[in-house]
Amino acid sequence: MIKAVIFDCFGVLTADKWKEFVGTIPDKLRESARDINHAYDAGFINEEEFISQIKKLTGTSPGEVETIMADDRTKNTKLLNYIATLKLRYKIGLLSNIATNWIREEFLTPDEQTLFDEYILSYEVHLTKPDPRIFKIACERLGVEPSEAVLVDDIERYCDAAREFGIQAICYKDFVQTKRELEQILAG
Repeated sequence: MIKAVIFDCFGVLTADKWKEFVGTIPDKLRESARDINHAYDAGFINEEEFISQIKKLTGTSPGEVETIMADDRTKNTKLLNYIATLKLRYKIGLLSNIATNWIREEFLTPDEQTLFDEYILSYEVHLTKPDPRIFKIACERLGVEPSEAVLVDDIERYCDAAREFGIQAICYKDFVQTKRELEQILAG
């Protein structure tokens, strides 16, 4: 029986301009860009180092990188409204690879913040998805077994990692598809 639903932020609750940017750079640089981003999200490098390393790797100007990161502000209000209905029956978690407290300080309103019982933010735990230890932390904080949780994430390899850990997962493509798949899982 599902007791908790865990949502990703970028690409699920909001736009993911970083993922779009990574898709525009040459294939041979993508893994290095992702590694730099994971180091930033896990709190191992600061924003200045992140911007500098991405600029050096891709030739992108620091201003362009800052603009990309600042553009992830469009809220998925349909999903947030749906989460409010789920909150009546399930524990709700937010699990994000993120380098700062931007979610709480700038993105979610105080009312929206109350939708989430737990925040598992990579920079706070010094782990990023797809590391299974971050899924373990999420389950522990929500007080559920992996089999009692569902993850909604827009990156298939993160969904695969969650499944390997024992959490059911839905790869977010759009609101209608996600709601349909989640309702099927919740119905048992």
